[in-house]
Amino acid sequence: MAQLPLSGVRVLDLTQALAGPFATMILADMGAEVIKIESPSGDLTRTTPPHIVQGTSLYFLTNNRNKRGMVLDLKQADALAAFYDLCKVADVVIYNFSEGVVDRLKIDADTLRAINPQLVVCNMTGYGRKGPDARRRAVDPIVQSLAGAVSITGVPGGEPVRAGVPSADLATGLYAAIGVLAALHGRSRSGTGSSVEASLFHSQLSLLNYMATYCAYSGDVPQPVGSGHPGTVPSQVFKTADGWLTIDAGFDRHFQTLCGLLGKEALARDPRFVSRQTRAQHRGELLPVIMAAIEQRTTAQWVRVLDEAGIPCGKVNNVKEALESPQSLAYHALRDVQYRGETVQVLATPVWFEGDSEHPVEPPPELGQHTADILRGLLGYDDARIAALTQA
Repeated sequence: MAQLPLSGVRVLDLTQALAGPFATMILADMGAEVIKIESPSGDLTRTTPPHIVQGTSLYFLTNNRNKRGMVLDLKQADALAAFYDLCKVADVVIYNFSEGVVDRLKIDADTLRAINPQLVVCNMTGYGRKGPDARRRAVDPIVQSLAGAVSITGVPGGEPVRAGVPSADLATGLYAAIGVLAALHGRSRSGTGSSVEASLFHSQLSLLNYMATYCAYSGDVPQPVGSGHPGTVPSQVFKTADGWLTIDAGFDRHFQTLCGLLGKEALARDPRFVSRQTRAQHRGELLPVIMAAIEQRTTAQWVRVLDEAGIPCGKVNNVKEALESPQSLAYHALRDVQYRGETVQVLATPVWFEGDSEHPVEPPPELGQHTADILRGLLGYDDARIAALTQA
């Protein structure tokens, strides 16, 4: 870890659940020393079903690797004092408490930066710190719904569908990590820390991207288009003779080539389909013809001829197939973690420095595993003081 870019950066991680631990895991994978600080009851996801390995959930194991762990009950004065001492030797504090909790615990950004002006304090919230929803409870499926994502996911005429991955949580984790990195860079020039905020709602909202621009400009409310694209046709999943295949032939040259491969050259000359705009307008007439032709060959046959023709395509892999694909294996996407005598595989963070794809992966900490070591090594507390804190 000493060779990685964030080596020497110390992060105090007060987060739990997914968005926060995902953000700090990314920082840890890049070399930061992340100290996960839990209450005496521990992160709630330590017992999240369905998969429990040696008493700990795979959910927790996935997002808390490469961290040290300690227990501090911040409601107690002595523990809070110890946390303040840690802030003096830290670079970053990151938390994702419900609105109002950081003020009650006296760990708000103003308080912590008064202790250490160089500190970067990242607050991860549900909806932000202002607005009518600021104090509402936020969890991923609710936020996906409120931020518009569920309304445009699924097939036309079908029920609204949430994304298959927790996009609000993961996007917030990414934005928080990016914000922390930007703040650290800013500190290197100014010499002072800053406050960073990332919220589930606004992170999910940002993923609307061009869909938001389309709506704001035209006033038209986007609708679900299944696996397709609102403005690019054909670009979607097609049924083959033995499975499913995604093809993106929306550019005119790709569409013309596809028509030749399908034996439907006349389609490329049809006035309804000669441009991206006309194809989007007449998708209902075009797609059934393409679907019928694609279904005549196997997925592997289509991948071979489409690749040779330079048309973007890909088999619809299930999760197991994706993890075991040659491309995943080429970068060692799954890493072994030894936990209580059992091997667990987790996904690596897909950022590589100097071409090295092998950052270390250490198991997550046991609850409070490094408390005494941190108090003694970082803060110089003697054994008597540590024993008193432990007893309290």
